[in-house]
Amino acid sequence: MRLAGRIGGVVGAVLGVMAVAGPALAGITQYECRFAQEPARGGGWIPEMLVLTDDDKTGETMVYDPIIKHFVGVPIKAKLEARTKSRATFSWEVKIEVRGQYSRMAYTFSHLSNGQAARMTARPGGYDNSFSGEGTCKVSKG
Repeated sequence: MRLAGRIGGVVGAVLGVMAVAGPALAGITQYECRFAQEPARGGGWIPEMLVLTDDDKTGETMVYDPIIKHFVGVPIKAKLEARTKSRATFSWEVKIEVRGQYSRMAYTFSHLSNGQAARMTARPGGYDNSFSGEGTCKVSKG
């Protein structure tokens, strides 16, 4: 599955939505992350980039990447799983449809604030295998 080349559109769409929100962004942490593309590790299921916004006031977290864009078309909700001084971990699921077959891909994303690489895993529903990748994030706070 090749989703390269859609990165600019994903970032532009998310940033466009966020620009419309304007002052309402106070209290929002935004993670703009890039992941190394290693076909042997990610199998195409770890996106090259993602944008995740975490609203400290409402608790709402949204995520968007080329995989979500391809299968869903709009940002989806994510769940904050854990937050410590050194790590924030989020999860979400994407419903996948390929040639009339449906499945779910469960994602976990962890941002490590101590300068280590961010981590992402993808686990296909009904299978024992998983995909993983490491990357870097630019974090901004509203």
